[in-house]
Order: sequence, then C-alpha cells, then structure tokens
Amino acid sequence: MAITAQDAIYVVLLFVVLIAFFATVGINRISILRIRKRVRQAKQISTIMQHTLDISKNYVLKLDVQQRHAINLHGNLLPEGGMGYEESFKMIHPDDRSIYQHFIAKMVLEGKPTGTCLFRWDMSGNQHLGDWHYMRDQGVVEYNHDKGKSPINLFCTLTDETEHFQKESEKDELTDKYKKMFEQSIVGLAFYDKNGFLMNANHKMREILKFQSDRDPYYFDKPLYDLPAFRELNIHHQVDELYFCTKTVIVERGVNCFTEVHIHPIFDENGELYYISCSVRDITQERELDMQNKRDEKDMQRAKEEIQQYEAELQYLMDTCDILFFRTSRANRTCTFYKSLETPEKQMSYEELAEHFVDSSLHSYIIDSNDYFSVPRTVLTCVHPFFHDEDELQWNYFDSIPFFDSNGQQEGIYGIVRNVTSLIEKQEKLKLETERAKDSGRMKSVFMANMTHEIRTPLNSIVGFSDILPMLSTPEEKKEIVRVIMNNCDILLRLINDILAISSLDEGGIHIEPRQVDFAKSFDDICESLKERIQEPGVAFVKDNPYRTLVTTIDNGRIQQVITNLVTNAVKYTHQGHIKTGYRYENDGLYIYCEDTGDGIPKEAQGKIFERFVKLNDFVQGTGLGLSICKAITDACHGQIGVISEGKDQGATFWFWIPCEAINIEQNDISNE
Repeated sequence: MAITAQDAIYVVLLFVVLIAFFATVGINRISILRIRKRVRQAKQISTIMQHTLDISKNYVLKLDVQQRHAINLHGNLLPEGGMGYEESFKMIHPDDRSIYQHFIAKMVLEGKPTGTCLFRWDMSGNQHLGDWHYMRDQGVVEYNHDKGKSPINLFCTLTDETEHFQKESEKDELTDKYKKMFEQSIVGLAFYDKNGFLMNANHKMREILKFQSDRDPYYFDKPLYDLPAFRELNIHHQVDELYFCTKTVIVERGVNCFTEVHIHPIFDENGELYYISCSVRDITQERELDMQNKRDEKDMQRAKEEIQQYEAELQYLMDTCDILFFRTSRANRTCTFYKSLETPEKQMSYEELAEHFVDSSLHSYIIDSNDYFSVPRTVLTCVHPFFHDEDELQWNYFDSIPFFDSNGQQEGIYGIVRNVTSLIEKQEKLKLETERAKDSGRMKSVFMANMTHEIRTPLNSIVGFSDILPMLSTPEEKKEIVRVIMNNCDILLRLINDILAISSLDEGGIHIEPRQVDFAKSFDDICESLKERIQEPGVAFVKDNPYRTLVTTIDNGRIQQVITNLVTNAVKYTHQGHIKTGYRYENDGLYIYCEDTGDGIPKEAQGKIFERFVKLNDFVQGTGLGLSICKAITDACHGQIGVISEGKDQGATFWFWIPCEAINIEQNDISNE
C-alpha cells in the first residue's frame, strides 16, 4: 500500500510532537531537580543562619511599617505576640529615644535602605526595673516596588554590646587610674622607645627639666643617647640598668640642679629592648640640707669648744664660791631658788624667807618689800640653810638686781647666792652639771645616728618595691605592690614625726592615732620587708601569723615601728639558728613577740635594757635607742613590754602587749612560714 503525502505529513507531525513531549518532560525533570537542589541549599543556608544567630546571641525583629507593630523573628527580646511601635519606646532609655526615632525616620521616611543605631534597652520588659543593656541595631528596609518603592517591613538585627561597653569602661577607668599614678608621682618619670626618643613624661619630670611645651622639641626630637649623662649607653639595644647621682645642667632650658637618676630597660618576650624607663628625683634640697648639716657640725664643734671654755670659766667660779640663783615676785610675794637656770629648787613666801636670815634688820626689808631692793644690792649675811633643817649657819653673799614691767613698776628682784662655807660640796655639784652637759652632746650625736638607721628601713622598702613595680604585668600584682609602698611611706612619715618629737619624749611627745586595720595582712606586709634584712646564711626567718583576718583599731604605724626595732635588734645579735616573730590575740589585746637564738641577755642587764643608749656589746652597730623608743611607744599605747632570756648565749624573746578590741577575727590554717 502506497504512503500518500498526507500520511507522511501526519507521521512527521507525530514524530515532532513526540520529540517535543519528551523534550518538555526532560526540561521539566531538569527544572524540578534544580529546584530541589536550590531548596536543599536554601534549607542549608537557613540552618547555617539559624546556628549563626544562636551562636552570636543576636535578636532579629520584624517591624510592620503599616501596622506599626513589631514581632520576634529570632530570640525573645519582645513579649510573645509582639509589641506596638509606641509601646516599644517605653523600653528605650529616655536619653536615647530621640536617637532611635531619628534612626527609624531616616530609613522609613527618607528612603535609606540600611542603617545602624546604638541605644539602651530595658531587658526587664514591662517590669521597667531599669536593667539597661547597650543594643546595636542593624536595620534593613523591605520595599513594595509595585507601589512606588513604598516601605513594607523593617528588619532589625540587635546585638547586645553591654559586656563590651563594660570592659571598655573598666579599661578606661584602669587607664585613668594609672595615668593619675603616673602624673602624681613624687619623682619625675619618662618613657623612651628603644631608639631613645621620648614618648611621654609626667608632670614632675616636666617640672624638673623645665619643659617649655607639652611637646618640647628639645626633649622630644633628641634621642636619650645624645644627652651628656647618657652617652656611655650602648645604642644597639643593649642598655643596662643604670643608677647614679649627678648635677644636671641644661643651659637651653635653664636647668641647674642635682638629681638622682634611674635608667631601667624594658625587654620584650624575645629579650629585645622594647622601652626605656627613666626616673629622676631632684635632690638639690637634700644636698643643701646635707651641706647645711656639715656646716652645722662645724658650728657645733666651735660652739662645743666655746662651751668648754665657758665650762672652764664656770668651773673656776664654782670652785671659788657656791652659787644659787633666786628670783622674787612682788605680786605673789614668793622667792624661788634655782640650782640651775631651768629647774626651780625651792619656793617660799617672803615671811618664810625672812626667818632664814639671822640679821633681823633685813626682816622688814624682805617682808615689807620696800625700796631697799629697788637698786642693785650685794649683801653678805648669815643665814640658816635654805634646803635643810640643820642648826649650822651659812655665810652667803646675796647679789640682787631689780627687774621692772613695761610700765616701770618693779616686779621683783633676781640674783645669786654664794655660799662661801661649803665650797667642796658645791664643787661636786658642778661636776655633775658638767657631766650632764657632756652627756647632752653625746645624746644628740647618738640620736642623729639612730634616726638615720631607723629611716632606712621603710625607705629601702619603698625604693625596692618601686623598682619591682614596672616589671609586673597584672593590675592585681601592681595594686598589691602599691599598697605595700604606701604602707612603708606611712611608716617613714611616722619616723620623721619621731625625729621632731624625740626631744620631748618624756613629756608625751609620742602621738598615738588609732585606726581600723586588718593586722593579719599588715603583719604579713611588715614581715615581707623584715625578712630581707637577714643576711646571715645560717639564720632562718620564721613568721607566726595564726590568723587569716584580724580587724582591730590600733596605731598600725607605731606597732610596725616596734616590730621593726625588735627584729632589727635580733638580727644584730643572731648569727645561727632562727629569728621568729609572731603574735596572738589574748587578754583583750595583741601579744606580739620576737624570738631569737642569739647572744642572749644576762639577768643583771635585763632591768635596764629598755633605757636610752644602753648597749650590751659596744662592737655591735647601733645607738641603744631603739628599745627605749619601743618602750615609749608601748607606754603611749597603755601597753606593756618585756624580755625573756635565760642568760648569755641562750637567746632572747622580746614581747609587748597592746590593748585593743578584735572587731573581726578568723583563724589561719597554717600560721608558721
């Protein structure tokens, strides 16, 4: 059967239709596979975004611009069901509401598609407790392009940056703190880079070197190594620790002073030079005081020679005749006798004075106090002894001179009484007075030497811990070192006050200022300083602190001064064994002791060991004043002090007890170190 042309066309059309059908099916299959792949990718991206949001702890909100209603898309910043736009403003800090309004208006009204805003949000919600958190809002606007790019929704991603702001605040506070410490230092401080160029200098350094501006080019544009005093430093980053005193002269800035300079290199973790710190202290006044002391010593030597000359002349006078000084008062009708020009020996009325005179003609002159003594007089008469009731008579010369007030009215007379019958007795008294004068000079010399020794203890601690301070890395370590430095500064100030008050020690010159203190911590601090004083290799320092906390009210500086004196005394006499210092709270007070295995104290010497200038071994350095100061401080605190020793080479235990109230006390697990 023949195939017609029409049949051929149908076959071709059928073939084309089949091809088109299979092509369409294939294309649809490929499209479906691609759509499924994109759906899986979208799910993966959604999962990744969800995990990212969970990890970042961000909040995502959707704000319907038309409905003015916001809901949570991620997180639970808003209540369930969302919150109205106006209601959300109550959650924003009042100071930040205008900022947030401007942020919304800029994006919604002005057509900004994205924006950023920082504001404070109350995390307590409707409770309004003021739990303010810093939120950074990253906003994106969704537009309806069919209606002329009209905003539909505002998507906001909020990040809680409160912790970041707190850390920044703490960092700024810590930075300000150390800036204040840097600026308020009593010495000049400066930092240089490794090439010796100045980076910063505190106010004291600028004052000493007379900066003309904050960035004085004379100092900032010249390296440290170009200065005459530092030319010996190796500029190839091998600077060594340097400490010296010099006269600093900078003609260009008018600097001319004596300084104490400390150069301290700071290296990085690889041992390479990183910074150079420089501290400068103006010691011009100290040097002038030292020079003045030397001049005063020469003047004192000359005065001593003159006094010796006067003493020789007075000795001759006293050898010739026995002298008493007297002074009368017309207003009080009394006569006072002196054996020295300072201390009254005896006081009596005019009537009692007249009874001592054998010559009755003088009675009326004395009792009536008429004009007989209105002019200088010298009277030789026989009298009964003024200072005892013996029957013997004495011949005395009375040399009197009247004295008057500003109106010319006579107030009384003064003069001398010379006993010409007891020359030998008076000569012995003169020798005692001469010895007292000599002892006074020796006491002054010993006093100066002792105070120099006492001042060095806190000063060494201040210098030592100040050198350590720049090397510390953590704020806690630096804070602890600063506290120890300030504690020793307080001790140093107390010692200076002692220098001013020691001359009036017997009249209550020691001033006690009780303050609340944690003595357990203070005891640890003073022990850290004291153990450095033990240089003997065979001597161990033992600390007995039985408490972790002991808050009480005492004069901590004075107590530490006594402990320092006792340990210092033990160090001098202990060459083997140990020195142990400790305390405990008993009998409503602090019982503090210092035990050593040193030379010991003989029984016969224990009664006078706390007297001034008493030394059991003249070959041991010291003035013998330390224990007397301890006793004076203990007495001023209404406490007790003593020593326990079995004798020579048996060691000794010095102790003292100070009454005080324990406000807070906690036992320590381990007390001995």
